[in-house]
Amino acid sequence: MERLFQKSVQRCGICLDGSWTITYDPEGKGEGLGYAQGENLSGHAIYIPSCWNFDLDRYGYEGAAWYCKKFHVGRPVHGRLTFHAVSGQAEVFLDGKRLGEHYGSYNRFSFDVPGLSSGEHCLVVKVDNAVNETDTLPLRFVDWFVYGGIYRSVELEFFDALSIDTIKIDTAWDACEIAQVRVEAVVKNWAAGDILDDFTLSVDGIRYETVNATIETGKAGVIEFVIDDFRPELWDLDSPRLYMFHLGCSYDDLFERTGFRKVETRGTGIFLNGREIYIKGINRHNDQPELGYAVNGPLILRDMQIIKELGCNSIRGSHYPNDPIVLDYCDELGFLFWEEIAFWNHPAESLGSSLLEKRARQMMRETIERDYNHPSIIFWSIQNESKSSSQEGLTLFSKIAADIREMDTSRLITFASACGRNDICFDLVDVVCWNMYPGWYDDAPIEGLAERYAESLRGHRQWLEENGQHKPFIISEFGGGAIPGEVTFEKWRRWTENYQEELLRQTLTALTTDNLVQGFYIWQYCDGRTAFMTKVSLGRPRNFNNKGLVDEHRKPKLAFNTVRRILSEVPTYRSK
Repeated sequence: MERLFQKSVQRCGICLDGSWTITYDPEGKGEGLGYAQGENLSGHAIYIPSCWNFDLDRYGYEGAAWYCKKFHVGRPVHGRLTFHAVSGQAEVFLDGKRLGEHYGSYNRFSFDVPGLSSGEHCLVVKVDNAVNETDTLPLRFVDWFVYGGIYRSVELEFFDALSIDTIKIDTAWDACEIAQVRVEAVVKNWAAGDILDDFTLSVDGIRYETVNATIETGKAGVIEFVIDDFRPELWDLDSPRLYMFHLGCSYDDLFERTGFRKVETRGTGIFLNGREIYIKGINRHNDQPELGYAVNGPLILRDMQIIKELGCNSIRGSHYPNDPIVLDYCDELGFLFWEEIAFWNHPAESLGSSLLEKRARQMMRETIERDYNHPSIIFWSIQNESKSSSQEGLTLFSKIAADIREMDTSRLITFASACGRNDICFDLVDVVCWNMYPGWYDDAPIEGLAERYAESLRGHRQWLEENGQHKPFIISEFGGGAIPGEVTFEKWRRWTENYQEELLRQTLTALTTDNLVQGFYIWQYCDGRTAFMTKVSLGRPRNFNNKGLVDEHRKPKLAFNTVRRILSEVPTYRSK
């Protein structure tokens, strides 16, 4: 399931989820053995979507594997084959013919298959989740688990003549009221000749405009609509109003959903629809212990409900583009979302890699194109904890920031810095964000932490002002680890639930006092696996990052209710 709503009425196709075969190829001999042609594949059954790490004896497997699926088509058609996410590098073959490749574990990608014949077809996908220490996203040493496999749905859509490929919805504002709505649709002509057709745009079932347009054969055309008299209700945290757009023609149709809101900064404030907001956020990995990345709809909804119960108004999709279903629920439930790419802790020596630049910029562009219409997204984040104090970082991050501004001026740009006052990239962003872990990655006693932290925040705010950064300031990570069930009378003993509870109580006290910051994101929502057998995982009890307010099975720790109580006393909107 790609979205929470039906995306077409006319469109037909095949869902290719279900039983496939998988053949592991640790020595990289599959090409020579004819695997791409579907020959000599000696693997076993595997269900898609899934991560191969839950195959017996494959928990830490890193490398190549070949997936194979046979399917039937009832009549000759034009087809589009879409993978909604494949871990790492994917190379796709249909009936022995190479369709292409894609890099990046978290976004969808498609291949057009014109003139697909009736009968049986053989689909083969080579997947390689290998990472290195230079130019992969992420690198080998990360604080989450890099799963492998085809972990979101695969579908083959059929078209006879025209396909409506995308709908992009933009707005022009007059103060805090929408003055105009602009809709841009990309339509492809699969037929042998030019096609003239009527294209009708409706919003929530009300027909607004019909455009007559010709789409040239073999090309994709752009159709534009402008609505001047549209006065929608605004999407807000308390009333997340959504509108369903529908574009139809004689051959195809497509639904897209959005909401209308304005996010901006004024001085050190962040404003949503003209009202200053305070970010009460939490970091969440899209991970589940029995499924890995292949988290399904019911479990995602459960997470959203727990986070809403906690009292948060924002979620950071750490540290990679999230499942569109996560974003759909954020749209529906009124969460603000921070979206970022899998750019985590890259050192200066890797930031000069041309291959890394290509991959990072591609991942960011794909993410914005895929998720542009989600009203919940207010931040595009360039990276997390990479060397933004280096000239190499400034050069690359400047390019990514420019790409974002070229594609989208309706949202704010940020990144999570671990370089503090040595950072030289703050001029690139609208909101300054720092990762800080007082009381955890230091030897200071827990007693008096709130006062020391508040004084530290005052110093950082002053430094930002003195260095030309009169901008909103957010603490994007803070927290401490607690092994589930480790409860003691000594609140000062680390790795206990008691210590985590006290640490968060004191840090939140500092963060929510005296308007020192414009918000925060607690690290983190749930415990999650760390990278397999690396220096990161070896420093984590259970090979988990244990800083979750709930454990990996979503059972609350002592800190959960303490945080919930504190957040309930912090208003979302700041008074003038």
